[in-house]
Amino acid sequence: IYFPEPDLGIYAVTATSPAGPWSEPVLVKAGKGLIDPCPLWDDDGRVYLVHAWARSRAGFANVLTLNQLSADGLHTIDEGKVIVDGEQLPGYRTLEGPKIFKRNGEYWIFAPAGGVKTGWQSVFRSKSIDGPYEARIVLKQGSTDINGPHQGAWVDTPEGEHWFLHFQDL
Repeated sequence: IYFPEPDLGIYAVTATSPAGPWSEPVLVKAGKGLIDPCPLWDDDGRVYLVHAWARSRAGFANVLTLNQLSADGLHTIDEGKVIVDGEQLPGYRTLEGPKIFKRNGEYWIFAPAGGVKTGWQSVFRSKSIDGPYEARIVLKQGSTDINGPHQGAWVDTPEGEHWFLHFQDL
């Protein structure tokens, strides 16, 4: 499990069983303002971590950063690279909560933007994990009374169905 401590960095804990015992937390990437980590074990054996940034701690936000990790997933092995810059996308603010997937040879990042109450869900797609990523807003409030979706995940079923599960502010 990867989790942020926004004043210190991103940590991981491991276990061979969900019931535990769990390891002591390991600092995977140090830094202020790192939030919403999501790992990807690629089919070539490489391990990656994508995360967002909290403006209150880092002094900036609205970008998604990618790091390559060690084979055990417990240490960064590069400096990291901004792979989606919300400042370059019209109307984007508060880009956060990335979830990264690989399907049919393409990399997909699902990430909300615009804030919990008024935001939308975006999907970014690329043939390379390093990008460039094309952007598309896939869910938003529109003319409904239901506010915007936020921080979800793509789920595919054994029957071949695809679902998106998310939370929203009530």
